[in-house]
Amino acid sequence: MKTDTSKPSSTVGRLVKKALYGSAILGFAMGMQSAVADSNGFEPFTPFSRIATLPVVSDGAGGVNHVATYAKAKAAALHLADYVARTKDLGEGGDWVLGGTSTTCRKTQTCDDDEISHAILAIPSPQLIDPTKPPSKTNTKKASVLDFCNEHYAKQALGVAPIIGDKKVVNGYSHTPALPCEVSIWNDGHNIYVDMLDPNAIFTMFFTDVHFSDDMMNDTEFAEAISALPPKVKAEIKSIVQTAMLDFDTNAVSMDEQLGPLYSSMDQVVAAVAASPEQSPYKHVGYTRNNGGDFDSADAAAVAQAIINMMSIHGEKDEDGNDIAGIHPTIIHNHKGSSKEHGSGRTLDSILSPGSSWRSARPTPLPLPGKNYVIEACSPKFAKMAMGTGLHHVTALPCEITVQVIDRTGDGSKETLVVSYLDPHFMLGALFADISESDKQKFAEIPGTIMEDLQVIVEATLYYPNSDYKLSKKVIDINYDMLP
Repeated sequence: MKTDTSKPSSTVGRLVKKALYGSAILGFAMGMQSAVADSNGFEPFTPFSRIATLPVVSDGAGGVNHVATYAKAKAAALHLADYVARTKDLGEGGDWVLGGTSTTCRKTQTCDDDEISHAILAIPSPQLIDPTKPPSKTNTKKASVLDFCNEHYAKQALGVAPIIGDKKVVNGYSHTPALPCEVSIWNDGHNIYVDMLDPNAIFTMFFTDVHFSDDMMNDTEFAEAISALPPKVKAEIKSIVQTAMLDFDTNAVSMDEQLGPLYSSMDQVVAAVAASPEQSPYKHVGYTRNNGGDFDSADAAAVAQAIINMMSIHGEKDEDGNDIAGIHPTIIHNHKGSSKEHGSGRTLDSILSPGSSWRSARPTPLPLPGKNYVIEACSPKFAKMAMGTGLHHVTALPCEITVQVIDRTGDGSKETLVVSYLDPHFMLGALFADISESDKQKFAEIPGTIMEDLQVIVEATLYYPNSDYKLSKKVIDINYDMLP
């Protein structure tokens, strides 16, 4: 772990180099693709894998019924969600559940139809459902994303349970934004696709501190056990998905096809991490109480929920049934630590980037082992921009924010509330490295804008006048060594 630095709470000041970072990351990314494995036998990988396809719906005249195909893709996603939610003992460990469902559903497989359908995230794109019709709100295609959660594997990945013997992943909570496992279903005029964020890629790209740890280098049993974990996770998810899709449509085709930028050496992974502003896939920010008091897991859960409430919630309606997601409350405090002063009477929207309309994808945070709480934030504006580069990128969305309380000083007291972000700079540079040259230029400043927005939302929540947090205005940048 690197030395922590405390500084006045500031969002914009920490991100003044956003355009420079964006250009540097994307410049690296565009030149990194190579199909040659290194001399150490590194297994080439891509961030995304296509694990099944389903046929489109014919229009009866040799063409494609685009509306019916889109409906079929949505039905396939619902079938998969239902299968995961209601099937007991999925996978070798029997712990696979559908993220976003209730505790009762996850523990007993007794699930309400609405909660299963609402657990599917709908990520907007600029593509049209029916390309023969003009653009409209009802003709906008969305990709379906499902969160797959497994308590057994998550405990190991997050350092809650040992990998082998008594050896655990150190600082496991810091990897929480990389979980849970995501599967997407979407269509074009040729196929319906089922893709996933590859667990092998997740471990290689988001757990580099584990790769270069003393345990990994010096303990053969630990290295073998943790290296076996991602392939096992991938194999189980593939089996679940492919079984469900063949049940849905006997013409479904099972596969394992690499998608996205190709990484053919660990040097390329290290370069991608080093190119990000934090030299990490994550940004961790710590907060302490003014009086030096401790936090507990209930505080973490409450803060996560408060952040969701501050953003508004996807699908939220007013009393008249109008969509109010992305409409945010008034901020009525005078916290001047940020270079974007949250003055009296200001609205949250006035200090966010124009048209961002941030909302939480879910009404409550996802709880992960170790009392880690995950918020999935989405801006339709930025989602559509990202999806304009290809819908195979959709499992890299939405933006992940996590909340946890930790003992940073080592005295046994949990004096630090940590908010962690999956850094958009790293995500765009490392997972979107296959985008075009024109998109590279267009997106250069977007990661900084997204990070700035997310931190403004969090700071507005934590320093809201009616909050009980009573936090110090000095925040702590927490850094873990992710590089060798």
